[in-house]
Amino acid sequence: MLKVKEVADHWQLRPETVRRYISDGDLPSIILNGHHRIEWQDVWALENGTFPRGARMDHYRQPLMSKRHLAGRLNVCIKTVERWIDAGLPTRSVFGSVRMNRADARDWLMAELDIDLPEDFFDHV
Repeated sequence: MLKVKEVADHWQLRPETVRRYISDGDLPSIILNGHHRIEWQDVWALENGTFPRGARMDHYRQPLMSKRHLAGRLNVCIKTVERWIDAGLPTRSVFGSVRMNRADARDWLMAELDIDLPEDFFDHV
């Protein structure tokens, strides 16, 4: 089970925002020892993307990227990333915030733009 901070880090949001989603009833949680705990399935269910299964589950436990993060790592502008999204770059929506899974982005960039990146490329800001 995940702590609020872990969910916030995964979604690239502030912990206060995640707590608000919990208090508003948008994100299910249970209380253990006075602290909210969240299941991965509930996190993924709110990402408005494909539900991870099998070997891909580990990839979907990695922190998501914002458009700004992807643009910064590839040294392109956010408009370029938005064009890639329009062209099919897979995204996940977290309460209206566009995010990308690192493995999905890497796979798409290789398949569509022939950009071959090391597996840990997006791990460094």
